[in-house]
Amino acid sequence: MEEQEITVVRADRQTPFSRGILAQTLAQAGAAPELAHQIASEVRAELLAEERYTVEEEEVLARVRDKLVKKDAIVVGRLDKWRILRESTEPIVVLIGGATGVGTSTLAADVARRLNIQSVIGTDSIREVLRRAISPDLLPILHKSSYEIQREDLRVPVEEWEAMLFGFRQQAAQVAVGVEALVDRGLKEGTNLVIEGVHLVPEVILGRYRDHPNVCPLVVYLTDEHVHRSRFYIRALGTAMRRPAEEYIAYFKEIRQIHDYIVKSADRTGVQKVENLSIENTSDAAVEIVANRVSGIAERAGRRSASFLLDAATPRHGVPITRAKSG
Repeated sequence: MEEQEITVVRADRQTPFSRGILAQTLAQAGAAPELAHQIASEVRAELLAEERYTVEEEEVLARVRDKLVKKDAIVVGRLDKWRILRESTEPIVVLIGGATGVGTSTLAADVARRLNIQSVIGTDSIREVLRRAISPDLLPILHKSSYEIQREDLRVPVEEWEAMLFGFRQQAAQVAVGVEALVDRGLKEGTNLVIEGVHLVPEVILGRYRDHPNVCPLVVYLTDEHVHRSRFYIRALGTAMRRPAEEYIAYFKEIRQIHDYIVKSADRTGVQKVENLSIENTSDAAVEIVANRVSGIAERAGRRSASFLLDAATPRHGVPITRAKSG
């Protein structure tokens, strides 16, 4: 005999109950996948046993909370904050800075997925657009990878030892023009964005938005140089060897200099840092940072009407932009 379908109701909308979607919701809020599927299955089994074939979404979530309190109380708070963010009418802009190879793009994609933000933009893409608009004669530094800049590329006299970082800061300032334009437009139009990349240096760009309630800046880092170096080989495999790891390893010293500079810059400006040892834990920490920062203003601003939390996700505003090569 075929089981009767459970219908979840919210306001004047209905959707079929789905264990998969409920488990995905819990996983996005930070629950372990096994626990998320276990709770989703238990809730469904209880409703069927009680012959509750039409149920309010709030009741489903109340049952979920009761189970989470006993099994993973930390996720309960995350679920409530995450729900506020998902339903908020306030725009959210997440800025994730970090040196080449530390995992800003992977983290950005996961944070965007969990917060249901559709637009993920890399600063390398912004730089690529600027390169098309501005010739190498005008801004030669813009047309080089951040870690490849040398003293002869600069138009001011600097010592050899400081040329690369000096040039990197200049390039970051140039790319910041495009970043600021996107952030300001996103805030003005209510568009939600995740922007990531090496050019999001706290003292160059992130510091400007440090006190803006809708903008959440953070920096990703890797303390262990060996772990950082190994990421380039993993990354090369993940991109079908479009850019061999050796190209990055040849400049690893310069990449680490940029890494250390960004970390120290975050310390000087008070921008929060997250070490990316595992994407699951790093993503949990990043979402927690975003939730803590903006859930207050999101709650005060109100929520979208009749927005299903337990339905297939409707992406937050925005249009994805293709990433260029990193560096």
